[in-house]
Amino acid sequence: MSGHAEASAESWDDVELSPEVPIVPASNWLELPQSGWGALVGWVAGLTRLVRCPDRPDQHVTTITTSSPTGTHYQVRPRSAAEQADLDADIDAYLRDAGIPARPSGYRWFLRLPAGYGENRFWNDVHESLNREHVAATHPADVARYVRKILHKIYGTTGC
Repeated sequence: MSGHAEASAESWDDVELSPEVPIVPASNWLELPQSGWGALVGWVAGLTRLVRCPDRPDQHVTTITTSSPTGTHYQVRPRSAAEQADLDADIDAYLRDAGIPARPSGYRWFLRLPAGYGENRFWNDVHESLNREHVAATHPADVARYVRKILHKIYGTTGC
């Protein structure tokens, strides 16, 4: 996997930029999780299957959970710029370990699903295949290699 990313001229900047968020789930678009895992799946699926939209940081929250003898209490507050920077750094570190270039921050990322797939079926197929066939894959480079094979099957292609 790492050889592919390094040899590739592809860049996250090549992903189509849309001013509008795709209609999810009424369309064949899936919003990828804001995580290294979500970014890895997007990259491996192929940048031509992605679209990105400007993110609105004011829509993200941090939930603080505290437990005590009186019960569990939740405090919800806007995500700070420092928390967002930490999240972006974690995503980039995961991608780096997978041999994938860092992803630009400030966007929401959407994946076009293959015909006949919805969000639940897509994630179920990915997770079940990964857990069944590649249980020992834990390093991001190994995960990327196996996810590539899984997505080849899902999209019915010879290469993602």
